[in-house]
Amino acid sequence: MGEYIKMQFTRTRMVLKQTLENITPEVYSTIPKGFNNNILWQVGHVLMTTDFLLFNSKVTIPKSYQKLFGPGTKPADWPMDVPYLETLLQQIEEQLERIQSIDTNTFNEKLPKSIFGNETKGELAAFAAFHEAMHVGQIQVMKRLIETMKTK
Repeated sequence: MGEYIKMQFTRTRMVLKQTLENITPEVYSTIPKGFNNNILWQVGHVLMTTDFLLFNSKVTIPKSYQKLFGPGTKPADWPMDVPYLETLLQQIEEQLERIQSIDTNTFNEKLPKSIFGNETKGELAAFAAFHEAMHVGQIQVMKRLIETMKTK
């Protein structure tokens, strides 16, 4: 199971990277009508959430990301400068390396308490991979919508 979870993160990150290739700041910072967030927020949210779910005791990203990209946050309320997309993508790559280095036996360990109905670290990691893939799909939709709006 552990190797499959790692492979899922690798696949999802590859699709994310391909989706964001050659994206312009205008596109990734636009909030489409009907949405609360932009593509930059989506990327930061994926990074922050995965770091929290998989590495909670050893969070390796800036603590300010919780205020920028946590649940319920949105760019309209950002109180500070935000990282560049390139910075977030570099951190996504570094995080993937940390995910790949997780001992697969760790995924069999019971959590101290259930999180979102997940009882083991493996179940929580699978949930994190699902969450990430869902947001990558959202990024793809937002990108297509924004680029279509810009060409009209």
